[in-house]
Amino acid sequence: MNIFKGFIIIVFTVLGGIFLGTYIYKSSKISTQEVFNENNKVYLMQYGVYSTEDSMKNSTVSLSDYFYYKDKDGYHVIIGVVENKNIANKIRDSYDIKDNIYYKEVKINNMEFLQSLRQYDSLVSSLSDKTSIINAEKQILSKYEELILNNEYSY
Repeated sequence: MNIFKGFIIIVFTVLGGIFLGTYIYKSSKISTQEVFNENNKVYLMQYGVYSTEDSMKNSTVSLSDYFYYKDKDGYHVIIGVVENKNIANKIRDSYDIKDNIYYKEVKINNMEFLQSLRQYDSLVSSLSDKTSIINAEKQILSKYEELILNNEYSY
């Protein structure tokens, strides 16, 4: 009888541990996701919104690198993507643009892109040559198109 009683206690203890562990895991998983999502904010450096593709192309003749997307309110021209707005000023100055830049905050759920962006932001922060900064931003624009625009339209 003592063996049976010990067996019952062990079974209930294991089952209780499983249920309690599952509950704690599910609770912590939700809060971890919420915290993670707060850190996924990036800023698109938008160089205007144009009503037609022709007007957009005419206005961006002086820009060497950018991408655009069409939304319900027009053609949005993006010249940079940054996680840190301080780096955005460096990029803007490299293009010799004094005005007409708007920062559009978006959330990104693609970790590969976020890791690349952090590396490029770090690189751009250490650069001073305009051509090098523009080349670095050209790479991250390409990554954004490849990993975000082509896979998960995030607007």
